[in-house]
Amino acid sequence: MATTTPPDSSESLWSSLSTAATPELISAQKLQASSADPLLKLRLIIRINSGYGILFSLLFLALFVYFDFFWVRFFLGVVLLGYVLAIVYNSYLLRRVLITPAADENIRIRLSLIYYRMKKALQTVEIAALFFYPFSLTAGFIMALAEEGKLEKLSAEPLLQGLLVACFVLFVPLCYYLTKWLNKIAFGKEVDRIFDLLTALDEEKKEEETKA
Repeated sequence: MATTTPPDSSESLWSSLSTAATPELISAQKLQASSADPLLKLRLIIRINSGYGILFSLLFLALFVYFDFFWVRFFLGVVLLGYVLAIVYNSYLLRRVLITPAADENIRIRLSLIYYRMKKALQTVEIAALFFYPFSLTAGFIMALAEEGKLEKLSAEPLLQGLLVACFVLFVPLCYYLTKWLNKIAFGKEVDRIFDLLTALDEEKKEEETKA
């Protein structure tokens, strides 16, 4: 491929494909040379996300050790498992999905796979939140009762049971939409840029076919 000095933005990086000898192939060195590379930024965001996951895992582990109550540990354990699974899933995305295309790889196919899998990954996280947030809310609720020495009252007092159900009804949807919003803030821009690059490649291919 023809090359010049590394571009300073993803737009100029990917627009350089239009002047390349083989427009559907891109150099891995060129991708890595740009700090604005969307794949590079997505990898960075996921690593930061995993860092927060590790910190929260340590926090919940400390609470797990501190509270010597079966049900408190049960719900905390489920929440802790959720964070561990999230960290493992992030590792999968880094190792198997967000891979810079090789120099001899079709950029259109690779970007299509990355875009599709990232959209699925965000949807998976959002759906998983619907399962784990009730456990998280319950853990917080019964930890407060355990701290006051009133944990046994949860099974006997309808008022406390009603408050717990009200927390589910109010906070689970809010947490779900908060997760969607945070995903959009953290990942949406870079995922959308990948889609824009795919669109640009499609338009370029159509122009070439028209000229031919």
